[in-house]
Amino acid sequence: MNKKALAKVGAIALLGGTATVSAAGVGGVKLWKWLQATARETIVESVNGKPYANSYWYHEGDYDIHYQVDFPEAGTPVVGKMFMIHGFACNTRFWDEMVDILTKKGFICVRPDVPNCGFSTRETKDVAPIAREQLLMHVLELMDNSGSVPAGKWILMGHSMGGGISMNLANEYKDKFSCVMMYAPMCAVNAPNFVKNIVTLDPMCNFMDKIFGPCCSHDPLVKAVIMLMTVDVRYSALFEIYKFADGLTIPKSGTAMCYMMARAKPTLYEDMGKVDLPIKLFWGNMDLFNMPYVVKKFQNSLNKPDVTITKLAGHCLVQNCAPEVCDESLAFLRRNGIIA
Repeated sequence: MNKKALAKVGAIALLGGTATVSAAGVGGVKLWKWLQATARETIVESVNGKPYANSYWYHEGDYDIHYQVDFPEAGTPVVGKMFMIHGFACNTRFWDEMVDILTKKGFICVRPDVPNCGFSTRETKDVAPIAREQLLMHVLELMDNSGSVPAGKWILMGHSMGGGISMNLANEYKDKFSCVMMYAPMCAVNAPNFVKNIVTLDPMCNFMDKIFGPCCSHDPLVKAVIMLMTVDVRYSALFEIYKFADGLTIPKSGTAMCYMMARAKPTLYEDMGKVDLPIKLFWGNMDLFNMPYVVKKFQNSLNKPDVTITKLAGHCLVQNCAPEVCDESLAFLRRNGIIA
């Protein structure tokens, strides 16, 4: 090929590449505008309202913490009480399938929205920080003093990020809990200060705000996320997206995620080994979020955990695999004399 022909080919390739990139850019902008224009509104109500019939609020400082309380049906003996902490960007509805089973078995289930998630307060630079562990413990203490739950210790449960939070709670308030059950747990890390400063810059927060609402307002996008988390085609196809999306379409949800990453108390592996409560640990063998080396490190940091690998389960195994997860959770409680 001579130089002229080669130059023509190069020019054509350059023009074609430029046109492709430009078309992709225009298409991306149009798609983004469409996502924003068609974003649905959240169902969130004021702090005096109730998102759900069994919703309650705890107020402290600049925070309003939303939580749901579920009791066994009348006539069903109470056998225990559970404090259930959801994972990153999830909310109280994440536990629906588990709660439906567990209340029928006689458990009282209390499930708070972690600060920045669900219907709880979004942290911004104007919110004076209070540690989320402290806020969650105050919800638990409020329930203990309400007269509506029996005396005694709580069964502590956490999924993903909620597992890391659970270990922090068990380490600091172990006298409150009879055991810890964790489902695909993950630890919050102590990011360097320069990273914390970057993620809380106004441009970063504004960008995240623009992403969260629109992206969580459309069935295909939400169901794609659920598919990644559960690795279950049928469950994802039938999933009611508001259970996940409503808690992320609230204003400033993107900013809140940035501040949560900057303010969250890290879960230290060396502290996890100090917890001498009975520990149940669940992993899904198809978890796309917990890498094998992370699973091994987490397990090895715990004090003799009881481990179950749930087959054909992803990261959010407590949703689509709730029956088998509940069965093994209850078996663990019986083995340790926590329930009869």
